[in-house]
Amino acid sequence: MTTDDSQSGGGTSKVDAVIQKYGLVGMGAELESRWVGDEGEEQSTRDLAEYFNQSVLESAIEGVDAPTLSGDVQQVYQSLSEDDADAPLIRSRLEQSGVDIESVMADFISHQTVYRYLKNDRGAARPEQTPEERKESAIDRIQRLRGRTTAVTRQTIESLEKNDAISAGDFNIINELQVLCEDCGRSYDIVAFLEQGGCDCQSE
Repeated sequence: MTTDDSQSGGGTSKVDAVIQKYGLVGMGAELESRWVGDEGEEQSTRDLAEYFNQSVLESAIEGVDAPTLSGDVQQVYQSLSEDDADAPLIRSRLEQSGVDIESVMADFISHQTVYRYLKNDRGAARPEQTPEERKESAIDRIQRLRGRTTAVTRQTIESLEKNDAISAGDFNIINELQVLCEDCGRSYDIVAFLEQGGCDCQSE
């Protein structure tokens, strides 16, 4: 396992090349630390790919004079990666400000690329988890996905309304995920289901 961003063989992977291109000092070590959970919860390669790509985007547009470009980097990244209703306007304004956004997006990486980089280039390995730790990690992942789904859904509705694609007044997002036991017919909220160790009928 490496402790910095230096790699044997000169660091020839796409991740290393993008890190150097955008001056993301320490990013390789940070990805590894977040993946193995050095300072808390382990992060998935999907989460790390999004974090990396948002860092690339932030570096690319840092200091760009685009006063009409609304939203933080995370919102801009989501719009571009999902190609939503705001994406064409965002691309246009960035290009007008001198950002080659197509080139920037070509430097984005996938979660598979993150995994290969961590395993093959950095030699990283996660510690073995206990069953209880695995359950807690699963609950945390689901909670994060719930929050992300809610946020993306709200942003999509607001974006469509702003662009006159739909009409919407005040609204709330109800994001429920249920587990239905086919053996006994009971249903549970997914988090409650995991926290109690499955369906009650299995212990009756």
